[in-house]
Amino acid sequence: MSDPIHPTPLGEPELEVSPPARFRLTTFTSLAFRDYRWYWLGTIAAFAALQMQIVARGWLVYQMTNSPLALGLVSAGFGVPILLLSMFGGAIADRLDKRRILIAAHVFLGTITLIVAILVSLGSIQLWHLMTASFLTGIAFVFHGPARQAMMPELVEKEKLLNAISLNSTGMNLTRVVAPSIAGVLVPLINISGVYYVVVALYVLAVAALHTISRERITAPARESTGSSQEVGNTPSQRFSNFFPGIWADLKEGIGHVCRSPVILSLMAMAFVPLAFGLPYVNLMPVFADDVFRVGPEGLGILMTATGVGALGGSLVIATLGDFRRKGILLLALALGFGLTLALFGLSHNFGLALAILIAVGASSTGYMTVNNTLIQSNTPRRMLGRVMSIYMITFALMPLGTLPISIIAQAIGVDIAVAVGGAIIGIFTVTVIVLRPNIHHLE
Repeated sequence: MSDPIHPTPLGEPELEVSPPARFRLTTFTSLAFRDYRWYWLGTIAAFAALQMQIVARGWLVYQMTNSPLALGLVSAGFGVPILLLSMFGGAIADRLDKRRILIAAHVFLGTITLIVAILVSLGSIQLWHLMTASFLTGIAFVFHGPARQAMMPELVEKEKLLNAISLNSTGMNLTRVVAPSIAGVLVPLINISGVYYVVVALYVLAVAALHTISRERITAPARESTGSSQEVGNTPSQRFSNFFPGIWADLKEGIGHVCRSPVILSLMAMAFVPLAFGLPYVNLMPVFADDVFRVGPEGLGILMTATGVGALGGSLVIATLGDFRRKGILLLALALGFGLTLALFGLSHNFGLALAILIAVGASSTGYMTVNNTLIQSNTPRRMLGRVMSIYMITFALMPLGTLPISIIAQAIGVDIAVAVGGAIIGIFTVTVIVLRPNIHHLE
């Protein structure tokens, strides 16, 4: 509309003048999607259970054995099935209902936890029980991890994907702040068995949240009828007989896609190395709490919480960035920060200083994993996202498996030096990527 004081000149069209855009807080945009909200709440319940179990199990193992190697062996039990079978779980996620996969995995995890709780209550728990439970938990995550990762793009719009992944990370890191402290407080009050029973209840809540997600939103991607082994047939017997040959064809296709894509291959390397040499420090926290800082189970909860506080802050910052365009540069900067701060933590022998450094470790590592995850998902076709994310999920096996060699080094020369060396390796690796893989710099 024309300004009465400064009218539009004759012969020129009137221009619609838009008012200045209002500032909008975009941090929690993805929670506007109903099904994503329930997914997010289920994530919080499930990972609160996992974090409380890590604290209770770690303290139990170390009190039983007084051995960093035992911690490494129990953690490695979780990683072995993920390393060997994760891609099979990804192929299943691309073919079946992801929601049902997650529900079945949480029911299985709750059952395992309940059995361990009963054994602890009866005073019959042994190290091999915990190793077996860790291995079975890894079996559950073979199917749980790829399905949960591949579900997110089906719940939000594509431009909201970074926000959705960041908020998912925020929920997970919120549990890293709250759950370890609660577990540390509960261990003296209700004993380790009581903490395990609380974990079972949290898995029940996770199942309830997943049941609320609309079935129509989470389906296996439609497949083209090509006459290949991917066709499942019309009768139940045909579908069953073609299912496993189709799975193998899917696995080959997923591996081929990763190997043919220089971007995805580089991002996978950026996932594997830092997490293999970096995140094992989490499983060695009981050693820091007992031998280095001498602060007991309450102090262990505080150490885990400090990491969680940083992780929560880092994930919220990434969520607020929205569709940030310089994701490649951000990824490299966060990787360098992760390696440097982890090395500093290993060398710090003061409890207060260590807590401050752990906040930085949590922020940089979580921001790094969130951006890397986003770049992999946004550069992968939807129909094979489960398979590609299953390869990415192998990083979750490298963390507990990486704990084993680092725990051996820790037992030989000290846990502080072992963790500091891991941080230095991350820094050297990241500098190498900056020099040799310039394609990462330009990713958006």
